[in-house]
Amino acid sequence: MERFDFSYAPFNYLSNPERVALQKSVNISFFHDHETIIRPNEPIEFLYVVIKGLVKEIGADGDVVSLYHPRDTFEARGLIEGISHHQFVVEEEALVYTIPKAVVLEIIDSNPRFGAYCYTSVADKFASLSNTKNESEFESLFTAKVRDAYRNKPVWLEGSDTIFHAAGVLKERKTKSALVRHEDKIGVFTESAFRDIVIAGAPSDEAVHKWTAFNLISADIDDFVFNALLRMMRYQIQRVVVEENGIPIGTLEQIDVLAYLSNHSHLVAQRLERAKTIDELVDISGQMTDSIRLLRNNGVRAPQLAELMQVLNSSLFEKAWRILAPAELYDKSCLIVMGSEGRGEQILKTDQDNALILHESVDPDLAAEIAAQFSQTLTRLGYPPCPGNIMVNNPQWRKSLPEFKKMVSSWCHNASGENMMNLAIFIDAKAVAGDTSMLAEVKEHLQKVMVNDVGMLMAFARAVDQFESQSKGFFSQLLNRGQAEKMDIKKMGQFPVVHGIRALSLEARIEETNTFERIHHLVQLNVIDEALGKDVAEALSYIMDLRLSANLAILHNGGSGTPNQLDFGNLSTLERDLLKDALQVVKRFKNVIRHHFHITS
Repeated sequence: MERFDFSYAPFNYLSNPERVALQKSVNISFFHDHETIIRPNEPIEFLYVVIKGLVKEIGADGDVVSLYHPRDTFEARGLIEGISHHQFVVEEEALVYTIPKAVVLEIIDSNPRFGAYCYTSVADKFASLSNTKNESEFESLFTAKVRDAYRNKPVWLEGSDTIFHAAGVLKERKTKSALVRHEDKIGVFTESAFRDIVIAGAPSDEAVHKWTAFNLISADIDDFVFNALLRMMRYQIQRVVVEENGIPIGTLEQIDVLAYLSNHSHLVAQRLERAKTIDELVDISGQMTDSIRLLRNNGVRAPQLAELMQVLNSSLFEKAWRILAPAELYDKSCLIVMGSEGRGEQILKTDQDNALILHESVDPDLAAEIAAQFSQTLTRLGYPPCPGNIMVNNPQWRKSLPEFKKMVSSWCHNASGENMMNLAIFIDAKAVAGDTSMLAEVKEHLQKVMVNDVGMLMAFARAVDQFESQSKGFFSQLLNRGQAEKMDIKKMGQFPVVHGIRALSLEARIEETNTFERIHHLVQLNVIDEALGKDVAEALSYIMDLRLSANLAILHNGGSGTPNQLDFGNLSTLERDLLKDALQVVKRFKNVIRHHFHITS
């Protein structure tokens, strides 16, 4: 018999003794077209690996839920549980390896990673296996811990020490900051304080605590360096205080993480802070896309990239608005971003989704002129106009505060399809510039006018099935000759989760806009159970990863191709297996939403 191929998951996880044991026990079986390999609710005695041919998996509802090509493995979970609830039928004459159950169980007992592939929760399976392509990333910034990067010999001062003494200590220790103890408080004194000291003309014998910051921005020693870097960017600071068990023990400076950086995303944030012209922003915007490519190549996952890009995009939009808008408009307006940008789930540049809330005293003609310039500027920055015209240059999305409240009220009182779409877009809104309190006031108004009307909530949640016709029977469609093996991963996978969670959050009056934060809050409120929450969050993460990879491939090819189209045929065995699990989670979650909101076909 030919030698078993151990070069792909999960068999590449096996040790040499485990490979020998498997090779000795494995057999090859042949199945004809339309022959059933596994029947529902009957005992399973083998793990199957396709050598040649094609096998389809049929769910309890009769729909084809997955296809198995050469190198694909099935039915691991059913083997462990004893039976499968699905049927496995040969679509094209199949040659398969059959690995006895006893051998599989022995390997699972000795090899936790192989076991994770065969029998874990969906969430644990994603977490264990989805990043196996990037083993080396564990040495990178994005998996390094703060304890690995910070200099663990902090400089300490007493609050009563003089400024002159502090200057000498910083010079001697060659550092730009020191921790300060003063009256049961701990603060940080930095080199930049000397500018303020000189300007104020403070005497050199003045106590250092008077020039110490005690409102610390900190990072836990076991947090990721990446998260510490995000805090520096978000608060526009050069360092964070490192804490262990809630106690400050040192500082982490930007200079400390330079050795971990494979790109310069923090420098992008600094350039944004200093930019004074739109031309500078255009150049910086291009750098942001380059950073995404580099970070992705280093194994950073899509949700973390989205968090980073929300920080950078918010800074970019704020800076553009500040450059364009005169002070009397900037101070009396609230620029908001919506949709995926508002949720902090947008990575690559996509259509503009924004709006403008205005004080009643603002000149509407001035607002219209600057809003038009802003929309044109975003186009220059690489954000194409919104096909639905949801932009600040559209009067419908540029209103005074009272008019905006009135518009939001009308959406709730008339649950038409368009109004529910507008409501869905708006509840993801995030303020990025100007008087941010106005968005908070509109959202507070929404909470007051929105009653938990069953009909309105059902109409709102119904959009979870908006693309049902495309997702239903997708794997059956792949069996048709000439059918391109592509799916719109956003419509089939990401949108149902995002909108279903959004609907539950609207009903529960949850203020968070990020889908992962909403999931966490819904679990805390017992709206969804913890296991489902973990599965949905991990499935969404993986779907976002696949979508990002597909769209980066389009950029690599010069922009040719349709966004969000996942080429199923190009996926590895492991990627197809994880995608199947992810789509099953999406399907299960959609059924939960339908039942919760009493949605009927």
